Amino acid sequence: MKSQLNLKKALITVLFVIIGSTVFAQTGKISGKVSDKKTGETLIGVTVKIAGTTKGSSTDVEGRYIISGLAAGKYIVEASYIGYTTKRITDIEVKGSNATSVDFVLDESSSNNLNEVVISANVSKESVNTLYANQKASISISSGISAELIRKSPDKNTSEVLKRISGASIQDNKYIIVRGLSDRYNSAMLNNAVLPNTEVDKKAFSFDILPSNLIDAIVVNKTASADIPGDFSGGVVQITTKDFPDNPFLNFSLGTSYNTQSTFKDFLSPEKSGKEVFGLYSKKREIPSNFPSRTDYLSKPEAERFALSKSFANNWGYHNVKSTLGPIFQGNYGTSKVFKDGSKFGTVLSLSYRYDERLKESDQIAYTGQSIGDKFHDNSYNYNTTIGGLANFAYSWGTNKIAFKNLYNRVLESQFIQRTGKDESGNDFLRTGDYLLQRSLYTSQLTGNHILSATSKIKLDWGLNFANIDRKEPGYKRMEYNDGGDGIFRASVPTGSAAAGLGGNFSSALNENNYGGSFDVTVPVKWFKDTNKLKFGYFGQYRKRDFAARNIGFIRNGADFNSSILTQPQDQIFAPQNIGPNGFIIDEITNGTDKYDANSLLNAGYVMFDGYLTEKLRLGIGARLESYNQQLNSMDNSSRPLKVDTTYTNLLPSANLIYNLTDKASIRLSGSQTVGRPEFREIAPFSFYDFNKNVNVTGNPKLKQSKTTNLDLGYALYPASGEAFTVSAFYKYFETPIEQQLDASASGRLFGYFNAESATLYGIEAEYRKTLGFVGEQFSNFTFSANASYIKSEVAVPTTVNASGKRPMQGQSPYLINAGLQYSSKAENSTGVSLLYNRIGKRIWAVGNVRDPDVYENPRNILDLQVSQKFAKSRAELKLNFGDILNNKAIYYQKPKNSDPNAAFDPKTDHINMQDRFGSNISIGFSYKIK
Repeated sequence: MKSQLNLKKALITVLFVIIGSTVFAQTGKISGKVSDKKTGETLIGVTVKIAGTTKGSSTDVEGRYIISGLAAGKYIVEASYIGYTTKRITDIEVKGSNATSVDFVLDESSSNNLNEVVISANVSKESVNTLYANQKASISISSGISAELIRKSPDKNTSEVLKRISGASIQDNKYIIVRGLSDRYNSAMLNNAVLPNTEVDKKAFSFDILPSNLIDAIVVNKTASADIPGDFSGGVVQITTKDFPDNPFLNFSLGTSYNTQSTFKDFLSPEKSGKEVFGLYSKKREIPSNFPSRTDYLSKPEAERFALSKSFANNWGYHNVKSTLGPIFQGNYGTSKVFKDGSKFGTVLSLSYRYDERLKESDQIAYTGQSIGDKFHDNSYNYNTTIGGLANFAYSWGTNKIAFKNLYNRVLESQFIQRTGKDESGNDFLRTGDYLLQRSLYTSQLTGNHILSATSKIKLDWGLNFANIDRKEPGYKRMEYNDGGDGIFRASVPTGSAAAGLGGNFSSALNENNYGGSFDVTVPVKWFKDTNKLKFGYFGQYRKRDFAARNIGFIRNGADFNSSILTQPQDQIFAPQNIGPNGFIIDEITNGTDKYDANSLLNAGYVMFDGYLTEKLRLGIGARLESYNQQLNSMDNSSRPLKVDTTYTNLLPSANLIYNLTDKASIRLSGSQTVGRPEFREIAPFSFYDFNKNVNVTGNPKLKQSKTTNLDLGYALYPASGEAFTVSAFYKYFETPIEQQLDASASGRLFGYFNAESATLYGIEAEYRKTLGFVGEQFSNFTFSANASYIKSEVAVPTTVNASGKRPMQGQSPYLINAGLQYSSKAENSTGVSLLYNRIGKRIWAVGNVRDPDVYENPRNILDLQVSQKFAKSRAELKLNFGDILNNKAIYYQKPKNSDPNAAFDPKTDHINMQDRFGSNISIGFSYKIK
């Protein structure tokens, strides 16, 4: 008891120290970064001080500085560095205990300047220079979005943010498509560590798993350089999170979301435990722990199999509920502590929670060739919980920095589908699907940045990372009741062998661990110019995945089966009293292909040169050598071992040429070779039935990697702060591209993976952003932004599949459009308004065959609005978001056989496979900054 009291006293003391340091600290500080005007790179060891005093500091390994202990008032700050012109920035105002952010951009001094030269600028002008330097710094062609722009959009997760980026779109509300290339041709990195694939059925990272409030910036690299992994053809999405906040902060936000199609409506809900709102599920959904393997179970006497069948929870029922509003919560804390010796320690903590209930309505027609199968309407009742946490810590001293970054996110999706319709014989049916998915992502990274020598300025960057993906699908239950023609609905429970969609109970679990390490060494060299550099490094990643599924279900038992129980409702039909002789019994149809383990090892080394050949011409050239081994162990349906063991070794050259026409404009030329490797799921023989899309998905162990040759030409102009105009043209040639295709040999709808022989893709994209002050002073607070892409691709196919002998690549849209108009007042309690528009051209959702035409996804207009108002001296903010205002249907369709596949969608003649409607979302949120 005494130790508990002492612990409480200690905690209270620490709490008062934190509060006291926050409330009573009245001195302010000036902080920022110093960078090179020409290269955009941060400068290390720059002296930054208050002009006319000795009070100051030096920039650290990231080019950051902090001058603390300043009383409120205006200051002049001076930055000086050997080989650069000294710069002074005037009119810097320090208020209270907050940090005033001031970034410097330094020019190299001319050899003719024998005397000291000092350039003066004000704060606003210098921020313009910083923007130019950062945008010109990247050696590759890229597009991005900052935390500030994310905050001004209604986007709640990273997938919604990504659709705002030039040349990018989102499929299934989760997966990124860059320059029209499907999700499998893109990769994702978090704080320079490769993120694992989150999906069991495709090579993709589900970006909806990352809440947008945890993001500091997102950059999509569209061209390759030797220092980034070469497994992409569209883009590499690089996501960064903060570690050293400029100002200490403690804030929170609370809100809720209303959906026009869902909220306060009558819903159907499966049996729940009540823990789902915390991201957990009832263990009653799982297969009982005492249930044996398939072989052991089927070999047991009938009496024992009856007892084991009764051990399953009778949780097949569902009931009526009223949909409610769900809470949205975020809490963020950050601080930086500067010690007497100039070292500092930074902390950023974040917690987020979101719960919502959504209804998706869908109409589907299952076409097989030109024949019509089932026709039905779905009401999909979704109950979603997202919990996210971030904990970043960093310590820097002198020219060294070590950071420890952690991210955890858990998503629970509970979905109950009620499907009503007619089968191919014209009989009415009622089907239900009770699906639950729990997935979590944990990433942990330890990184270091060091200047090894003050004279040579050799820089070492290293990193160790770990990531875990855990994915569970417990108790996925599907049921059907059919009208036999007498108006009485009877359960379609099979005889002899279980069926996945008829009293089936499917469970799966996927767990994957990723281990990685890397180092990069940057050596300044005086080749051609003094500021050039040679860079080399190593990257290694080991992945291990275990996947297992069990497919079981009830069947009728006995020659004298009691057919009267088939009319019982779903919550009663599989009750214990109906399990036994002349009743039901569990059967298992799990195959050898339903389980696999896999691992891969990637070793990569690179060397590159980055520097100026002349005053205006910059060259980045290098090569990356990657060795990739992939192994997978499974069995076929006859329980014979199936093993995949492949090794690919690729030399991937890349070259980027930049010519600076002026300080604000440049031309870029890029060429590279990259690869697209098969994902574990794409080579695994496992087959899974997707109830939503009414299709089976299976892998192909014979799949091969693809190779891509990339060419890019771009022009960029940055006329003023916050303004930009960029345009780029690109061309890609694919050898053996990987795509997903409808299998003509299957009796129903089956998606498989295959290698096409070759493909080409070319296009042009442009981005424009400009403030409207040129119209008149009253419009100076308005900013217009737009980006658009036009893309064309061709894959050669037999004329029996497509009359033209060619088609676009799967997932490729012929155009993408994003546009936005933002207003932000300059008042302390500012008002903000953002109107955002997004549209993509039609794209192939599923590749067809000689029997089935390609399935297209029709264009959909998305319009979003956000209005925000700050008050209480900008400490508080109220936001109102109106998402998907137009609420267009998502339509998936096929053109009739032998018709023009390029013709516009015609609802009268085209075969509409699916029509989904999601409803519009209205959310309101309140946020408050405690400090």
